[in-house]
Amino acid sequence: MNKLLRFTFASIILLGLQTCTSLEENPEAFLTSDQFYQTQSDAIAAVNAVYQPLNGSGQTIYNSLFQIGMDIASDEALPGPRARNANVRAFAVLSHATTNDRVDEIWRQHYAAINRANIAIEKVPGIDFDATLRTRLVNEAKFLRALYYFNLVRLYGGVPLILQEPTDLSKDKVQVVRATADEVYRQIIADLKDAEALPASYAKSDLGRVTAGAAKSLLLRVYLTRKDWDNAISKAAEVINGPYGYDLFANFADVFNKANNNGKEHIFSAQFKSNTNGRGNSLGSRGTPTGIPGIDGGDADIPTTQLYPLYTAEDKRRDVTFFTSQVGSNGKTYTFTPHFRKYYDPSVNPNTGDSGINFPIIRFADVLLEYAEALNEKSGPTADAYTALNRVRTRAGLQPLSNLSQSEFREAVYHERRLEFVYEHQRWFDLVRTGRLVQNLKAVGKTNVQEKHYLYPIPQREIDLNPKLEQNPGW
Repeated sequence: MNKLLRFTFASIILLGLQTCTSLEENPEAFLTSDQFYQTQSDAIAAVNAVYQPLNGSGQTIYNSLFQIGMDIASDEALPGPRARNANVRAFAVLSHATTNDRVDEIWRQHYAAINRANIAIEKVPGIDFDATLRTRLVNEAKFLRALYYFNLVRLYGGVPLILQEPTDLSKDKVQVVRATADEVYRQIIADLKDAEALPASYAKSDLGRVTAGAAKSLLLRVYLTRKDWDNAISKAAEVINGPYGYDLFANFADVFNKANNNGKEHIFSAQFKSNTNGRGNSLGSRGTPTGIPGIDGGDADIPTTQLYPLYTAEDKRRDVTFFTSQVGSNGKTYTFTPHFRKYYDPSVNPNTGDSGINFPIIRFADVLLEYAEALNEKSGPTADAYTALNRVRTRAGLQPLSNLSQSEFREAVYHERRLEFVYEHQRWFDLVRTGRLVQNLKAVGKTNVQEKHYLYPIPQREIDLNPKLEQNPGW
C-alpha cells in the first residue's frame, strides 16, 4: 500500500489539482506505475485507495470538509466558538471568495480521488487474477468516480472531465477546458450503470464496499437532481423492491448507533472506527458542547436558532439529532442551547475526533423520500408516494399525511428531508437542486447570499495554473 500511495501522490500533479504550483515537470522523470500493478493484492490496494478520501484523517470529504464547506454555509449550521478560522467563518456569512482554502480543498481532494479511481480502472483489468473479482473491483472504482464527479458537478457546474491517468505533463495535455455539466452527468450515469453489476451484498469482511443497491440508489439521486422523474421512479422501485433487504430501523436512534454500522438502512457509508488515532469520525466532536467535565467537545458547529424549533415534541428524531443537556463526570446535569449530536460516541474522548459511527452517504430513508418526491412531481401524490413518505414519518413518531395537493405534498417532502437529514451534508444540495437557496438562507439572516452562490467559484489557484478554465458567473 505504501508503494501505491507514493505513486498516487506523484501522479496527481495533473491540471494543477494538487499543491504543486509548477506545470513544468519533466515527463522523463515522471514515476511510471506499471511496476506497481501486478497482483490481486495490488488491485485490491488500488481500489481501497479510492475509498480512502471518503473517510481519511483530518478534514477529508465526509470527515468535516463538507460540514465546513456546505452545512455551515446553509440554513442548518453556524460556526461555534471554537471555529476561529477566517475561511470557515466566511462560509457562514456567504462572504467566501475564490481564494478560500475550503473552496480549493474540496476541488483538490475530489480530483485526487478521481485520479486514484482512474488509475484503478485503467490498471486493474491488466492484472491476471480471478476475473469476477477483477470486474467487481473496477466497478467499485467506477461508482466512486461517479460519486466524486457528482459532488463536483453539483458544486461547481461543468468541470474538467479527466478519465485517464496522466502520462504527459506538457501544458497542452494538462491544461484542459471545462466539460459541460451534461457531459459530466453522462459520464456519471455511464459509470453507475456499470456499477449496477456489483454484488447485492458482501461477507462481513467486505461490509462497507459498494453494492448494486448503492449504485442504483446513487443513480436515483442523479436522476432526481436532473428532474428525470421517470428514471428516478424506476430506479427507486428497483431499490425498494430489489433483493437487497433494505429497510428502516425501527428506531431512528439505531441509525446512529455504531453497533448497527452497515445495517439494513445503510446503503453506502463512509467507514469509521473508534479510538483510531485521529482517523475516526470527527463530526462526533465538532458539534458537542464545551465546558462539561468529562466530555468537553469541539463546539465548532452549532445549529442555526431556527432549526431546533422545527421539530415537534413527539418527533423522535429531535433528541437523536441534538443535545440540550448532558451529565458530566461530576454527576451534575448541564443544560445548554441545542448542539449537534448524531455522531457522538460516548466510548471515546470527544476531543480526539475519533467517533466510530459511520457517516451515512446514502440510506434507505433517502430512497423513500426521493421516491415520494419523484412520484409527486410526475403525477401528484399517488398512493405509493404517500406510503413512502409516511414510512419515514411514522418511524419518527408522527402521524401519516393524506389529502394533500401536489404543492402541499412537495412542501411536506422538503420539510421531512430537512428534519431527517440534519448534519448529513444533504441540505445544501437540496436547496440548490430545488431552487430555494437564496430565500431559505435569507430567512435565517444570511443576507449576503446571491444567485451566484448556486455554484461554487472555481478555485483561483486552478485558474491561475490553467487559463483554459473559465470562472463561474458572479465570482
